[in-house]
Amino acid sequence: MSSLFDSINAYDVKPFKRMGVTIDEEIYYAKLLMNFLSRFNLNKVLEIGCGNCLISMYARKIAKQIYAIDDWKGEDINKWTKGVKDNVTVVQNLFPLPFRSSFFDGVYSFLYFYNVTKKERKDKIEEIHRVLKSDGILVLADIDIMRSIRKDFLTYFDEVELYMDQGIFISIMKKKSP
Repeated sequence: MSSLFDSINAYDVKPFKRMGVTIDEEIYYAKLLMNFLSRFNLNKVLEIGCGNCLISMYARKIAKQIYAIDDWKGEDINKWTKGVKDNVTVVQNLFPLPFRSSFFDGVYSFLYFYNVTKKERKDKIEEIHRVLKSDGILVLADIDIMRSIRKDFLTYFDEVELYMDQGIFISIMKKKSP
């Protein structure tokens, strides 16, 4: 695509305003994230801050069930999630997470935590830790200039890999045992 305008009009899915990326960029990042997630045997996966659910649509190919969660703040949820099908469940809620403890094999977020203050981040990290199984993985993908936020996760997770590409970082973390 040659411009943001072309990208907006080329797909049924529209760019989600919080993310600030084009659909082409989001597709690129979705494929990149799936390369990391496909390494693991995942049944149930949670996407935090799913926005337009485009990444969820890619993730459904590598996990049996995707739960896509966001708070659309009074917007028409159907406008943002109209492409969702098959094994993707859309949940209109964010934190605290409305799932039982040890429910997910994996959790990922893309361009979500840069919007979260340090004070709020701790509670959200504890919630992610709570809903992950004992051998669960977290894939944190966010803008490169915010890569220091990874330190906030290290109380509950061990970072096993860090990858940087096109202005974002991707951190693969394993849940620490209690």
